[in-house]
Amino acid sequence: MDLRQHDIARLIKQADYFISHQDWDQAAARCYQVLALDPANVNAALKLTSIYLQRDLVEDMRLALQRLFDPEDASPHQYRRMLAFSYRVLSCWKGWLSDASEQMPPADELEEVAQILNHAYLHGDDGDLLRAWELYVEAGARRPRARYTIQWWMVKQFAEHGFFADAAEVLTEMRAACPEDEDARYVLAEMRWWRDHSDTLVWLP
Repeated sequence: MDLRQHDIARLIKQADYFISHQDWDQAAARCYQVLALDPANVNAALKLTSIYLQRDLVEDMRLALQRLFDPEDASPHQYRRMLAFSYRVLSCWKGWLSDASEQMPPADELEEVAQILNHAYLHGDDGDLLRAWELYVEAGARRPRARYTIQWWMVKQFAEHGFFADAAEVLTEMRAACPEDEDARYVLAEMRWWRDHSDTLVWLP
């Protein structure tokens, strides 16, 4: 067994331990760590689905959504808002706890990106999303030394607004440029799971 497989086996064992003790946050974190090492690991993906089916967690999420969102609104952008909220609540990445000043656009043209994503999040107007991506690419090209900072800002913007596929695309670029970044590898695992398995979250309508 090579070192990577040994790490995966160790993390799966830890996930099983935390599941048996109903420590869902710690169990989920271990599963995402496994998926960061092995994106195709079915065991870890299924464990996450099982964790997010726990009755107490499901009821807590349903109650939170009922308080915060209009139950009569069945629009696609309302679903995306609820999905984004669910991710923000359940994400295990400590990077979301960073200083609020880091949420400021690191380049002037990204202020328009923030406005576009926020408008799409609130009103479901996705027509300018391509423009947002083009502005992101231009900002990185103009500021190569700040490219990684710009990429992390984009990842957070996409993830917090429920655009998981776009966040995963930026993170894939980051992993290619800097494969040793463990945070990027971990968040990419979260983005991929939420992109591909959001239909298993039973508290969403």
